[in-house]
Amino acid sequence: MERTELIAREGIRDLLGRYTWAGDTGRSAELAGCFTAEGVLDAGVPGGAWEGRATITAELDAVAARVAATGDTPSPVNHHVSSVLITMNDPTSATVRSYFCVYTDAGADHWGRYRDDVVMDATDGHWRFARRTVRVTGYAPGSRFADQG
Repeated sequence: MERTELIAREGIRDLLGRYTWAGDTGRSAELAGCFTAEGVLDAGVPGGAWEGRATITAELDAVAARVAATGDTPSPVNHHVSSVLITMNDPTSATVRSYFCVYTDAGADHWGRYRDDVVMDATDGHWRFARRTVRVTGYAPGSRFADQG
C-alpha cells in the first residue's frame, strides 16, 4: 500500500469520526457539512433519503424535535462504529462499509450497517460523503429511535 493511500484511508476514518461526534452531540449542521453539497443521507424506511446539506440539517433537527417531544430524551447518545472496510475506487473516491450500534443511558438501542460512497473535496482536501446509506438491522425492545412498526 502506498503512502498516498494510507493518507486517504486516515482521512476517510476522520470523516467517520467527525460525522459520529457531530451526530452524537446534536450538531446537525456540522454533520451535514460531512456531505458534499449535493450529498445524500439515505436513512431508509421510514426516514427516506435527504439530499443536500440544508435538507439533511432540517430533517435531523426534525428527528431531534420528535424525540424531545416524547419527553423521553435519552442522554447521552453514542454511536459505536466498527469493522470499517474501505475500498479505494481511485485516489479521490472510495466505498466504505461498517457496522454501528447506538447506545443510550438505557443501553444498546439499535444497530445496523452503513454503506458509504465518499469523495475527496478538491476545495479543501477533506473527505465527504457523496452518499451514506443507513440500514437499521435490529433494535432493543422499547427502542427510542428505531421504527418498530
